[in-house]
Amino acid sequence: MGKKYKRLYEQIYTFDNLWRAARKARRCKRVKKAVLEFEYDLENKLLEIQQRLKDETYQFSPYTFFTIYEPQERHVAAAPYQDRVVHHALCNIIEPILDSAMIYDCYACRKGKGSHAAIERAQQFLRNHNWVFKLDIKKYFFTIDHNLLLIDLCRKISDERLLRLLDQLLATYKSPSEYHFFSSNYHSNDNRYRPIGLPIGNLTSQLLANYYLTTLDRFIKEKLHINHYLRYMDDAILFANSKPELISAKENIACFLSRRRLKLHEHKCQLFPARHGVKFLGFHIYPYQKKILRANLQRFKKRWQEKSWRYQNQQILWQHLLLSLNGWLGFAYKEENRKMINQMLAKIRFQHPGRQNKFTFFA
Repeated sequence: MGKKYKRLYEQIYTFDNLWRAARKARRCKRVKKAVLEFEYDLENKLLEIQQRLKDETYQFSPYTFFTIYEPQERHVAAAPYQDRVVHHALCNIIEPILDSAMIYDCYACRKGKGSHAAIERAQQFLRNHNWVFKLDIKKYFFTIDHNLLLIDLCRKISDERLLRLLDQLLATYKSPSEYHFFSSNYHSNDNRYRPIGLPIGNLTSQLLANYYLTTLDRFIKEKLHINHYLRYMDDAILFANSKPELISAKENIACFLSRRRLKLHEHKCQLFPARHGVKFLGFHIYPYQKKILRANLQRFKKRWQEKSWRYQNQQILWQHLLLSLNGWLGFAYKEENRKMINQMLAKIRFQHPGRQNKFTFFA
């Protein structure tokens, strides 16, 4: 894993780093009550955080839990705003270190990567291979083992105070008992009590979850010698010209993951010819074209109808409406999808507040 880093903890609580963290934490949330209260006394709040981190007396507060249902049901944990500032301060320092350990073809939550780059790379690999194995890890965030994650972090970080802070952060969340993974490889009674799970919604969870699978990435590339492989968080794709090679890889990966107390999602793992394309990150990707999945269009249509009503009733601004549309088109627009997108947009009517005329958008 290369170089180990020392003397990182002091960098987290420098005022400059805390200030940058506060600027990042407030993005797109500046009018929320918790943010306004924090910003009103910003300097003193940051100085208080700084002193508590310096004295190692900082305590993370409980989460607020809620459920979202799009694109699927997820239980989200929202940290108090002050903790989110600390999360950003922590990630400012450790993200470059953990990122340096990741393979090139790891695309989630990384600067210069992202879903567009992952889709383009997948299409490139499809053109040059005959077979594809798509793997998915069952309940990934909820089954990440805290002890194993800390061991992985120790390979890059040797600052004891920082490791204690990370341990404290991990201890703020534990998955319910139904998410515990029991394997025949483990007969110890400690399985039920081992702390597992990262809360969906934390900035730190994204970074740590992405890093946790670095060992899997290297196992696939260095031990199984499958060079054409990419991963976006817990969604990964292996490419080869031999079907038996991928069948063998699946068995080896399942064994490896069991040692990491993780499990493949059998219903979502698929092996198929490359010419059939692969559904990945909201698109059906073929060797020479990409089509947006209809389920994504339907979700956007539902969300856009809601925004139309909110705009007409002066609950959101015109600028917010345009930003939202442009953001989605930046994700979904491809020339081969233009007709479908315009057909969907044509069915949604907008009306400026206080005016009678209605209008539609077109891509």
